[in-house]
Amino acid sequence: MKIAVITCYDQRDYIRAKGLRTALRTCKNVELTVIKNKYKGLLRYLEVPLAILRLRFTVRPDAYVVTFRGYEMLLYMRLTGVRKPIIFDELINFVEYYEEHGVLRAGTLPDRLLRRFYRWQIRGCYRILADTSAHADFSAQTTGVPRTMYQTIPIAADERLFFPGKEHPKKPFMVFYYGNGMTPLHGLQYVLDAAVLLKDNPDIQFSLVGGKQKAADACAVAAAHGAHVTYEQWIPFEEIPVRARQAGLCLGGPFGKTLQSQFVVTGKTTQFMACAAPVLIGKNKVSGAFKDRQNCLLVPPADAPAIAKAITWAFAHQSELRHIGAAGRDLYEREFSQAVVNQRVQELVVQLKANRK
Repeated sequence: MKIAVITCYDQRDYIRAKGLRTALRTCKNVELTVIKNKYKGLLRYLEVPLAILRLRFTVRPDAYVVTFRGYEMLLYMRLTGVRKPIIFDELINFVEYYEEHGVLRAGTLPDRLLRRFYRWQIRGCYRILADTSAHADFSAQTTGVPRTMYQTIPIAADERLFFPGKEHPKKPFMVFYYGNGMTPLHGLQYVLDAAVLLKDNPDIQFSLVGGKQKAADACAVAAAHGAHVTYEQWIPFEEIPVRARQAGLCLGGPFGKTLQSQFVVTGKTTQFMACAAPVLIGKNKVSGAFKDRQNCLLVPPADAPAIAKAITWAFAHQSELRHIGAAGRDLYEREFSQAVVNQRVQELVVQLKANRK
């Protein structure tokens, strides 16, 4: 069976796309073709459609997988009449995306028109992939697309980098947090407010990495108010698992209280769990498998005092954190690992093959 995986995103090797490609390579009797953009700017919206067009007349795939943030490529394929099954890795519903970022108000005419247009796009897919059941439920309810069209596949960590290592937490007690976008769902401000609340304990240090100037400015303000915070705009990705294993506690989040924050297990959470590093997460609709002080530390959303209290507990119970990290690793292997992704993608391929007969 010939399957093409299509990525058109400024992060062309985003962990989600890499995980799906890896899973498809493990499937029996699957001939995989990968299309991903070389250009990060607007040229990618010409480059990838041309590559898809060539593929349709040369390789002639039996099915297509459009990876995360591929809304434009899905639209292109629907408008050009691709008749082979399309699997769309939605991950974030388009309506959810623009509501999260305050682009449109719910109930307005543009909102209603976009909902109908997006429904038309995804109704033509064979399957829609979501990272959590709550995300799939929300998308089905929002768009009116049957829930049976959705399949849940978690986001695994890059296990070549994120694994239990020999590093040990350093002194002083380091709280590690990183992110690219630092969007509202992550709740950076609540982390910094917690750091200010802990300013009287210099043995608790915060190490924050990533984000843009806004994140740097917020860290500087927190430091000016006494928080023990160091900020770095960027470190090599390969260094992140090392920092995680050296930290006393890692912050996975999400700590914000937004629409999207209710449906996600963040990528950094699964990465830290894969390292067997103890992780602090925010409670939401998909945190049922996470047990406070057993396989993680768990706090309510948008609650800086709760974050500070959890970090204080971790500092006072450092001997217990290793066991919490190990239990988190066990949970990762059962529910989020690449092996789980491989199995669920294999099930999807079996369904595709059966549908062809």
